[in-house]
Amino acid sequence: MSRLPVVAIVGAPNVGKSTFVNRVLGRRQAVVADEPGTTRDRSYNRAEWAGREFLIVDTGGMEPLARGGLEALVTLQARIAVEEADAIINMADARLGVTEADAAIAREIRKARAKVVMAANKLDNPADDTARYPFYSLGEGEPYAISANHGIGTGDLLDAVVSLLPETSPEEQSSGPPGVAVIGRPNVGKSTLLNRLLGSDRAVVSEVAGTTTDAVAHEIEAPGVGAGERFLLLDTAGVNRSARRAEGVPYYSTLKTEGAIRRSDVSLLLVDAVEGLVAEDLRLASKVEEAGRACGIVINKRDLVSPERLQEIEGSLFARMTDLKPPAIPISALTGAGTENVMPLAARLHEAYNLRLPTHEVAELINELTDRNPPPGNVKIRFATQTGVAPPRFTLFATRPRDVPDGYLRYVENAIRDRYGLYGVSVRLRLKSSR
Repeated sequence: MSRLPVVAIVGAPNVGKSTFVNRVLGRRQAVVADEPGTTRDRSYNRAEWAGREFLIVDTGGMEPLARGGLEALVTLQARIAVEEADAIINMADARLGVTEADAAIAREIRKARAKVVMAANKLDNPADDTARYPFYSLGEGEPYAISANHGIGTGDLLDAVVSLLPETSPEEQSSGPPGVAVIGRPNVGKSTLLNRLLGSDRAVVSEVAGTTTDAVAHEIEAPGVGAGERFLLLDTAGVNRSARRAEGVPYYSTLKTEGAIRRSDVSLLLVDAVEGLVAEDLRLASKVEEAGRACGIVINKRDLVSPERLQEIEGSLFARMTDLKPPAIPISALTGAGTENVMPLAARLHEAYNLRLPTHEVAELINELTDRNPPPGNVKIRFATQTGVAPPRFTLFATRPRDVPDGYLRYVENAIRDRYGLYGVSVRLRLKSSR
């Protein structure tokens, strides 16, 4: 499975974590407000610094002493980010000095396997960084004086962080088989499908929604795909909107499911043919897209609906999932009808997810697209090349990259997806100056 190093940003509430993330990404991705607690969930974004790509994780404010309520749930989210991280930025508000919360957070993340870099934020005067010195007491080495709001010192901080990241590339594959996560709302038939694919009752199946509470992995050989091609199949807990407001097992199961999406190359989203496509299905699909993974739709319980109903659901998929355009197949996990197509679907998605194109072919396609429909404002796209896989990533070199509108990039993205059949796969485009 392809992996990017993970950098987690942690700290007490309102120390400027989201402002820093926006600074690194160069866009307003994270919501920033003066009110503490604006960020609650973990947010993953692909970032780059000094030629190194990594996932940067924005977290909510940690309150290690919290014993219940929203503060404890937000802290749990941050703890999971710490567990996943290869490097951690512990951020504090230098204007407040070292607080009890800073000390408690430092004690907690000291147990993590990842290396920690201390950042003293909100130092807006580059000529005076004396306020960073008290943070030596936290035992995390040199505190970096930064102003996330103004960009002061952030380059030195990022230099230190990327130097700690493992020497891996997105193209490197682990020794294990590619991962396929089976995701969906409670009681849509995920465990029934898993048992059907494995040929045994390996997963607990119950009429009671929420029987599965963790992500369970099983290795499987894909029939009809290729001799010896194996996948790691992950059965996950059902996720619904109320679970994200709950505490205990339902909330933790939601976090584990989202983690399974990120650990997998492909996610198969089960949709209930009786209930049709609902808002929570779309939210799960957006989680797959945000993670940069491939997504396929499996419409379950086809034996309970008419062919017209299946066509109606497929039409709804195409109309409401216009970004990914995921392929869909109808099955009945209970009777086994259509289940022989599930793993071949996963294999096709995995192949598209790892698509590698020759540079001349990419350049010719972009030239063809710009000749047919030039970018507005007399902008010229001089060259294009593929710069990564899993998912496929392309860099376009333009005369004035900032003047290329998002709508034009969407035109290029859709053309690449249509040309190479990248349905259900994120296509990432980046613009750089041709100068």
